[in-house]
Amino acid sequence: MANINKIIGVAATAINKVSGVAISGIANVFGQVVSLFTNTQAVAKSITTGTAQAIYLTDSNSMGIEWDHDDAFSISFWIKPGWNSSLNTNMHLFSSTDVSGGVNSDTFRMWYDESNNRLNAQWRSSGTDRRHQFWLFHSNSGVYADSYAAAGLGSTYWSNTNRGNVGDDDYTLITFTKGASNSAANSNVSLYWNGTSCGTGFYANGNNAGTPAMGNNDKQVFLGSQSWGSYAQSGNNSETKYDGVTMWDKKLTSTEVSELWNSGTPINATTHSATTNLKGYWEFEGNGNATVGENITINGNSNTETR
Repeated sequence: MANINKIIGVAATAINKVSGVAISGIANVFGQVVSLFTNTQAVAKSITTGTAQAIYLTDSNSMGIEWDHDDAFSISFWIKPGWNSSLNTNMHLFSSTDVSGGVNSDTFRMWYDESNNRLNAQWRSSGTDRRHQFWLFHSNSGVYADSYAAAGLGSTYWSNTNRGNVGDDDYTLITFTKGASNSAANSNVSLYWNGTSCGTGFYANGNNAGTPAMGNNDKQVFLGSQSWGSYAQSGNNSETKYDGVTMWDKKLTSTEVSELWNSGTPINATTHSATTNLKGYWEFEGNGNATVGENITINGNSNTETR
């Protein structure tokens, strides 16, 4: 029997008590786990830079995100942009480096280039050894047509006044997947906006330089800023919110990404069909405690708040 989501036809989340006992104190019914997933809060990244305002974790026990250049992995998160159309620079959404830090220290990063309306993904082990791909959202032609349709931004760039295609509470699910080779070619990497593929990236074979050689070392991971230097590029105008951040040690399939998307309603990722590959999961229900993995630190004016 699968986990119980309803009791006598009533959703478990709508039940407060069973036989006078608070539902929060009941682990199972008839030996089956009662699913009590709630999703009311997210983490908001302060637009102020520096580690004192950062949202980050430092992996210290090999939690399974120590990917190197030819490992398969996937990153997924719900995001609600706070930046406006005057940003005119890069906005780092997800960034990880070796715990020793430094821009070229086994770095993987995803950033939105607001001035060009592009979402970029890159990994690198030095300034001259990198793999890079990007998807552009405002042109409905050629290799851009799929990403244009997936994002739904039209000819206007992504911002807090133009969020494009969204799910519940105006959040977008962004998912990047990578296969088990040291390649940013379209055959090895994919980007999804919600549950829809953004199609081919700009570079058929990736934008390549040298040969990245990343180690399987513990990583530090930052949301909403760089993971090195001044920990900058956090946006402008208002805070950007993140929720349901997940990390996987496989290249999720389109079907598995659709399962995460769930028609725009976040799911409990521990019930996902690929849960054995889930290495990090943060719900941000009042804090940065991990459902899977290590806890995230939320500093300064960054905070958890209503979605």
